[in-house]
Amino acid sequence: MSAPAPDLAALLPLLPEDRVGAVERLEPITLGLSGASVYAVTTSRGAYVLRVQGRQNDEGYFAQQLRVLRRAADAGVAPAVVHVDEAARAVVSARVLGAPVGAALVDPALRGPVLASVVDRLRALHAIDPLDVAERDPLPYARAAWEAGRSRPGFPPWAASLAPTLEAIAATLAGDPRLVVSHNDLNPVNILWDGARAWLVDWEVTGLGHPYYDLAVLALFLRLDDDVALDLVARHDGAPLDERSRASFRALRRLAGLVCGLTILSLVDDLSVRPAPTWADAPSLASCYEAMRAGHLDPQSPRGRATMGLALLAQGVAGKEG
Repeated sequence: MSAPAPDLAALLPLLPEDRVGAVERLEPITLGLSGASVYAVTTSRGAYVLRVQGRQNDEGYFAQQLRVLRRAADAGVAPAVVHVDEAARAVVSARVLGAPVGAALVDPALRGPVLASVVDRLRALHAIDPLDVAERDPLPYARAAWEAGRSRPGFPPWAASLAPTLEAIAATLAGDPRLVVSHNDLNPVNILWDGARAWLVDWEVTGLGHPYYDLAVLALFLRLDDDVALDLVARHDGAPLDERSRASFRALRRLAGLVCGLTILSLVDDLSVRPAPTWADAPSLASCYEAMRAGHLDPQSPRGRATMGLALLAQGVAGKEG
């Protein structure tokens, strides 16, 4: 089903001509799960992205998003911020003329340079000023999402007893309290490749977090082998990893699977649309990607979301790549 045509008259005040030029074309972009309305905008001056944050989020989230976004843009991590309407929670940014990073990774010759560029952007992000940036700890979120979900009809029984897993993750991370400004949603859709370097977009859940969480989410969605993922972490740190760092990364990768899986399943009204009575019945991420490429799985449909949610949750429960 195609997206409804945008209400140009309502959006034009968010695109002042003196800042962006005369609007020539405006098209909705379907992205992620944040609830934001996102549009590709072409004007007499160039190409932009208009993002209007959903009202379901606390106003403080937008203030933090904007604070980090401006710093990330100044650091060359995010596209330049062109205009902000704080009352409307709207941001106009320069549009990166490229594609999600997953498309570039299909080319084996680009895989090394693309991943290196992403890690370099993360290193720059994690070095920016954390002043007035609040923590966004994924562990309490995972606990709350699990408690809210496990009693729902159709919730997978193999994920009904996650308390020991969450406690083990917490115990590991208690010995590694590092915090930096983090993106917190680094799935490949939120990384754009312009042919020369990577850019990070969609900053709605940014906050202080462990420096490895972004890398853990990336490794989860890209299905990176443990050795490959740890090499990227070492590049990020600029030094060989000690055992504490390896343990932290592995715990955060497992946590990323739980967070992402539980989040997506929470958006499915009827979990029976894709049952998985045992862990072995859960799909793998590899099978999800193959089905999406073949046009057999729509990640925006209830069944598609349930399928992706189960695949991610299964990785978090098992603690291994899938």
